[in-house]
Amino acid sequence: MATPPLLNERVGNAAVLTFNDPDRRNPIGAPLRGALTQALMEIETDSSVRAIILTGAGGNFCSGGDIAAMDAPMRDKRINFQQVKHLANQIAGASVPVIAAVEGWAAGAGLSIAMMCDTVIATQSARFLSAFTKIGLMPDYGLLTSLPARIGHARARQMMLYAKPVDAPTALAWGMVDDLVEDGGARAAALDLAQHIETLGPEALRAIKAFDSGRLDRAIDYERDAQPQLLGSANAQEGRAAFFEKRPPKFRPN
Repeated sequence: MATPPLLNERVGNAAVLTFNDPDRRNPIGAPLRGALTQALMEIETDSSVRAIILTGAGGNFCSGGDIAAMDAPMRDKRINFQQVKHLANQIAGASVPVIAAVEGWAAGAGLSIAMMCDTVIATQSARFLSAFTKIGLMPDYGLLTSLPARIGHARARQMMLYAKPVDAPTALAWGMVDDLVEDGGARAAALDLAQHIETLGPEALRAIKAFDSGRLDRAIDYERDAQPQLLGSANAQEGRAAFFEKRPPKFRPN
């Protein structure tokens, strides 16, 4: 039996969704994106769910997009971005708080997913990386707007341009992370917050969240137009090859 890309568990009134490809640090490709979209759609119809927790199996949150699946035809890339936009709006626009419980790496699209959550809880050894430019791409999954909303335009620009990792204490100081816990404790801390959420008025929470709904649309529309061109470029192909060959990329100037 194939390993499911997403584990869907109920703990009290919290829906715990676990990215489940630990050997590859839980990259997000079409199977995980589809499973996550379906799970979030079902959660929205269940009024007993008071919080959603996103986390990763095997000690990492998410290593980013599935680089092995990035050689799709242009038409498929544009379809993928429509799916990305839908998923981003499901997370950012969920009717209940969404909590990211981050252990290990949240890189690339994994960072993007964490940043669109309402609350980010991370462990002391967590690391955050906007890895896109390392493989010749621009940020996606709405990071162009979600990261500046959390840490400010100047810091976000440095992260997105230069692809340098940020450790958990720095992420906390910048506002990228809302709470820092000991290693192995992110899920438990997220469940504690989910239990607290049960003491709060659901309609009030929904109204607060709705004020910010749709803010990702403009960024993702821009990504949909620009990223497919980058994905098909010679430099992006070199970036992917360098990633798999575990060497620095040799990008050519335009």
